[in-house]
Amino acid sequence: MSGMLKYGFIVATLLLGSCLWAQDQTVELKNLGNQQVSVAGFILSKDSKVHIKAIGAGYKHEFMHFRSFQADPNSMFAYAWILDAQTRKMVWRMTLDNTKRIGHSGYNRKFEGDVQLPKGTYEVYFSSVEPIFFTGGGFISLHRLLKKIVGTNSEWDEEAEDWIVRISGVDEALDVRDVRKEQTQYLNKTIVHLVHQGDDSFEKVGFSLKEKARLQIYAQGEGFKSKMFDYGWIIDARTNERIWLMEEEQTEYGGGAEKNRVVRQTIEFKPGDYLVYYKTDDSHSAEEWNANPPYDPFFWGIVVRPAQPGFDWSKVGKLSRRKSNAVVNMTQIGDYAYKEAFIKVNKPTKIRISCLGEGRNGEMFDYGWISRAEDGKIVWKMDFDQTRHAGGSSKNRLFDGIITLQPGTYVVHYQTDDSHSYEGWNAEPPQQPDMWGIVIYNLGPKDAIKAIARPGIDQKNVLVRLIQVGDDEFLKKDIYLNEPTQIRIYCLGEGDENGMYDYGWIKNVETGDTVWKMRFKNTVHAGGAEKNRLADTIITLKPGHYRVYYKSDDSHSYRHWNAPAPYDERNYGITLYRLN
Repeated sequence: MSGMLKYGFIVATLLLGSCLWAQDQTVELKNLGNQQVSVAGFILSKDSKVHIKAIGAGYKHEFMHFRSFQADPNSMFAYAWILDAQTRKMVWRMTLDNTKRIGHSGYNRKFEGDVQLPKGTYEVYFSSVEPIFFTGGGFISLHRLLKKIVGTNSEWDEEAEDWIVRISGVDEALDVRDVRKEQTQYLNKTIVHLVHQGDDSFEKVGFSLKEKARLQIYAQGEGFKSKMFDYGWIIDARTNERIWLMEEEQTEYGGGAEKNRVVRQTIEFKPGDYLVYYKTDDSHSAEEWNANPPYDPFFWGIVVRPAQPGFDWSKVGKLSRRKSNAVVNMTQIGDYAYKEAFIKVNKPTKIRISCLGEGRNGEMFDYGWISRAEDGKIVWKMDFDQTRHAGGSSKNRLFDGIITLQPGTYVVHYQTDDSHSYEGWNAEPPQQPDMWGIVIYNLGPKDAIKAIARPGIDQKNVLVRLIQVGDDEFLKKDIYLNEPTQIRIYCLGEGDENGMYDYGWIKNVETGDTVWKMRFKNTVHAGGAEKNRLADTIITLKPGHYRVYYKSDDSHSYRHWNAPAPYDERNYGITLYRLN
């Protein structure tokens, strides 16, 4: 969506071209032209009836089929509206239904009448933004279309000269500076806010709650057909758990273009630390609108405020600087990377895993997993089916869940392929690009789990390790057993129903018998390409002399993949562990 038109509160328009007559209690905006959003305001000291005269412009009925997410469903492209300054809700606006076409004009329409309003402070807006909207042939300019229909540029400009809004019967008129002061006072009574957000913005602000509290979230953004382009979300600052997300299905029409969305939601927050985020794309924001703006254009963004009067402000504090309870934090990971960290679990404990990576069509390309250090057994892995969309491109995937770890030492792994990572995106990045990777949070007692340096793993448990096998390799290693021994075989290779191409086997040297061989029917999919296969089994070997083999063909091997790599590519090959 390309930006076209600048947005601003036009001080010169209000102070020079517009007149604010406090003496006869009238507020007026005129000399508006196009490509402007202008604002004034007024105060009513009691419930009152005000008189409104407004001239704007709208479609002829025969052109109303030009409608899309860019178009205003009220079919006006120059119009006025009134916003309640406290509720931030529109209380009146010009529409085709409440206006009449002016006889000599092609598109200008007039509203004149009385409107009953309750006591309060109000903001008056006039928008004459030149929108673009979608037709079967692509994006076209409404301004150019209308000029073609109406006539010359001068005819268009003549119509714009008549645009005006005049409201009489008010108790106090407010100019643009007064309105901005009122808005600032409103924002000073919020918990946190990120408003007047521009293009390509990514901002966050935090707060702490000492006690539980009911808070209202008021957010505006851009969205269409289940997708949001400008939106906000809230997370627990200590666990990274998502508390709230602005989703298009839960929003309502926010005024102006159909894509302007708004949500008002009340949530009970527990005591804790929170981060509020807001993100925009490269167009249609408070910096520059490419279609009709929302009813509350200055507040484009997110506001968190008390849900009820009489709020106890002693409950709220600045975001605590306490350390996060993240035990492992491997994030901002780039292309073709492998990272690992080690943790020691002293007692059964729950952990939260937040893992952000890349996947599509059931397969993961950038992902994490956790294995036991003693034998390499995978206890958790990032499966596509257990992830959800992480914002941006559909291939950005997030696992956010809780598992229980038993006592022991574990390895936390994360690996990426050769593209689309924190180092550089080849599609739209996720909501939180800096979290690309894996984070482990301790949800149990502090002494239940801790990060440790790479442990000295007892190598006597590893009988054979022939891994990271390349093309055209033939590897072997002998082992000698003095007693019956239970063996875990972990073998990664390549194969299909026609046979195995990269595989391992074990032979009894004394008898010449093959005691185990990797066969396709006894393997499972190992992630990545379907031909990546895994045999993970336990056998018992009698005392004797054995030789472990691994053979690969001329393609698809460690760091030389001709299709998506297996899940645990670093262990491509065969490993034998002693279990007793």
